[in-house]
Amino acid sequence: MFVLISTLISIAILAGIYHLAAKREKQHARKYQLLTLLRDVVHLLRRHRAVTHYSIQYQQHHEKEIEQIHQELGYKLHQLVETSRFENKPMYRVLQIKIDKLMEQWQDNTVARNQMEHGKLIRHSLFLMDEVTIAWLAIAQRDELHDEYHMNWQTVIDSLETLTQLRISIQDMQDRGGPERMRNYASVMIRRLNQLAVISPLSVASPMSARSIQSLNEYIEGEVLSLSEEELYDITSDLSLTVFNTYDQMLSDIIETLYLPLPRLSLA
Repeated sequence: MFVLISTLISIAILAGIYHLAAKREKQHARKYQLLTLLRDVVHLLRRHRAVTHYSIQYQQHHEKEIEQIHQELGYKLHQLVETSRFENKPMYRVLQIKIDKLMEQWQDNTVARNQMEHGKLIRHSLFLMDEVTIAWLAIAQRDELHDEYHMNWQTVIDSLETLTQLRISIQDMQDRGGPERMRNYASVMIRRLNQLAVISPLSVASPMSARSIQSLNEYIEGEVLSLSEEELYDITSDLSLTVFNTYDQMLSDIIETLYLPLPRLSLA
């Protein structure tokens, strides 16, 4: 009788352990998929911003590429809503609605407004990624990773905010004091990039990033007296990629520690 009771207790304990493990695996898999989808949305939005910028600025025709991006975004956003828990679906639907609106109306935007509208949605998506990551770290009870992530996340967000101000100042270059504002924001951006280099040295040291940093430094120091609007947009686009590569690297390191490596991005 004692052996039977002991066996039943052991089976119950094993069943409980299995149930908890299965539940934890399901939580990990959902959060991993949400982050992967949001990551793809961010890169598709960046790609859409680049191609629509040239369409507006130079009246270039990229209908097929833009339509392909629209279709991919639509699929990813649908998957986001389907994957999320019931109580979280509304916030992903809000993102879906906002992106759908941009897809319909981007042709009515100026170059500057197109940059700003895409920037808002990219930051919106990043904040959703941050929420998922913070919740995952809380469930995993990894306080040391949480503290490291929070500190690095703040550096990334500060860099994006400075980059936004730098982009806004491009459209004011012809105004009185415009070039001086540009130099001030460029100086702040260089400091932000130095902070990012602590998080991901390889991202900031890439040839593309190094070239853009050199161009900004030459402009700040007066070695280059002026930069065209398009040159400035190209520089900010390169620096935007540097910021996102830094965040992607730090996120990938954390998610690999928690669960699995993030898949390689096939989106440019």
